[in-house]
Amino acid sequence: MAKIKGANAVLDVMYKWGIDHLYGFPGGSFDSTMNAIYEMQDKIKFIEVRHEEAGALAASAEYKLTGKLGVCMGSAGPGAIHLMNGLYDAKYDKTPMVALVANVPTPRQDINFFQAFDEMPWFRDVAVWVHQAKTKEALPVLMDTAIRQAYAKKGPAVLVIP
Repeated sequence: MAKIKGANAVLDVMYKWGIDHLYGFPGGSFDSTMNAIYEMQDKIKFIEVRHEEAGALAASAEYKLTGKLGVCMGSAGPGAIHLMNGLYDAKYDKTPMVALVANVPTPRQDINFFQAFDEMPWFRDVAVWVHQAKTKEALPVLMDTAIRQAYAKKGPAVLVIP
């Protein structure tokens, strides 16, 4: 039995929930996700935006306009912070959405690596649920939980993926 990659597992969960596209701006910290989107392009469409903020606002607007949960992504460091305006838009309008936030690989988080910082505190005020994955095996359960929490608590859920 072939092992499923973490990024593919996240996209599979999205697809099972009826989420068929993802807003974002490609960055190096999301290479595996971009590869998975390419492999699954018949199921999940990637909508490239010019800035992460636009992706987060689009994900928030998607639910408001269609009733379907919107998902956006931001790369490690500045890309993550650029999601904030869209996340606050969703928070104050009580709009379910999910933000996938990249972080540098776990072994590099404590060594002053490029774009590495503790992203979790930044999202605690804005998100109804925020969690950082510790293993790729946990990603499907965490993505499912993020979607459930966004719907149940009517706001943005944030899943940080090293």
